[in-house]
Amino acid sequence: MKIKDIKKAITYIQDYRYNAALNKEAMEVLANLEHSKGKLPQNIKEQCDNYAKNTLGDIKYAPWLYVYSLMRGEFKHGWIPDNYYGKIVLPKSNGISGTPAQIKNISGSLLKSDLFPDLVSYSSGIYSASASNDVLKPEQVKDFLFKDHDTVIYKLNSSFQGKGIHFFNKDEFCLDKVAKLGSGIFQRLIVQHQIFNELFPKPGATMRLTTALTPEGNVDVRGAYLRLGIGTDEFVKSSTNIRVGIDLDSGALFNNGYTSDWFEIDQHPTTKKSFKGVVIPNFKQACEDVIALHKNYPFVQSIGWDVIINEHGGVEIMEWNAVHNGIKFTEAIQGPMFADMAWTDKKFIAA
Repeated sequence: MKIKDIKKAITYIQDYRYNAALNKEAMEVLANLEHSKGKLPQNIKEQCDNYAKNTLGDIKYAPWLYVYSLMRGEFKHGWIPDNYYGKIVLPKSNGISGTPAQIKNISGSLLKSDLFPDLVSYSSGIYSASASNDVLKPEQVKDFLFKDHDTVIYKLNSSFQGKGIHFFNKDEFCLDKVAKLGSGIFQRLIVQHQIFNELFPKPGATMRLTTALTPEGNVDVRGAYLRLGIGTDEFVKSSTNIRVGIDLDSGALFNNGYTSDWFEIDQHPTTKKSFKGVVIPNFKQACEDVIALHKNYPFVQSIGWDVIINEHGGVEIMEWNAVHNGIKFTEAIQGPMFADMAWTDKKFIAA
């Protein structure tokens, strides 16, 4: 077998496994939704199938369309299934230029922003102060980190979905342990706004804002939702979080949110706090800030931003994702988010 045939076979297997895993998730979500919303009507399922085959090019893109349609009670042209987004859209719209988003210890410098709560970067045995990029001697690191902070958070590069996160206090801090963990960024803990404490009193409530850059150079926020911890979670985890949509015009929470299993709820299951009537403070400023940051990095078309509003109402950016910033939840509750982009055009698909 020729090398090119082997590579082709490997690519086919990888793509098959990728689509199979995401579509399995979609069908599980659909089953959960059907418990509360009833079965997906056959005529809508047919619209999804036709759109997947005739517009997107393959029936394998239908399952997430089923989910979106059942959530909204109708099918909408322009929707982007999660597996189509990952395998067709992002390699062409973001490509390798999205990779720097995984290197958390360069975000502030790369995006020319002081909105990241970064303190100290660690990479290949070198510690450096994030604000100045000055290299710190090993014996300086501990005092530098804990001069004004009792506890700091350490995030590994390429960490995502609440994984690769570690907390250190001064007594527990050890350079050898950091070296074993690998490169990453130390950040100060952010005291979240009281409105989030009322919803769930543990830290880490984050807004996921999705921005898009058009070929004409315009950037705007296409989707927004709030992520909250649940139960005994010490910080937000993708595996257990509560998600509630945010109205892009007013900053108000949707009346209903969803568990990680996509079961619809109208209040937080731990605190019993209703989502109705809650308005995110300084939401407009948060949108303006992520738009400005995306303009500072005009090399990718779609970015997901994890944003916190602090106790004083200030905007802080926890991290950004331009490799595979998940869109399935915002597509379901607010989409189609990208109907004006060329992502479903056959010329884009074939390029």
